[in-house]
Amino acid sequence: MNLSDRKGHKFGIFQKSDASCVFYKEDQEGNQSTFNLFVLPKENENKIFAYIDNSHIGEKIWHSDKKISINDTIKAFNEWAVDAPILFELEAHKSLSHCFRSFMIQK
Repeated sequence: MNLSDRKGHKFGIFQKSDASCVFYKEDQEGNQSTFNLFVLPKENENKIFAYIDNSHIGEKIWHSDKKISINDTIKAFNEWAVDAPILFELEAHKSLSHCFRSFMIQK
């Protein structure tokens, strides 16, 4: 899936699985930012790691450096994809839900 917003940014999904999701947005010059999510189910302690790589677009890089909640992850994603087309957001949230399913079932 590859959708564009009003500013010409392209949004898409690089990868999605039970354990990780990688989303991207690309500006008109081809510079990309990615939102990376990894869900690591472990015995008695599930962890979510999120990382936003903005180095190619000259913006601040963000990462979770401690255990992060599902709500915090979704908030970070929504801030990253604030200008994304609604169809991308719907597909991305479906992918995020798929990643979180194994995390939530083991709790």
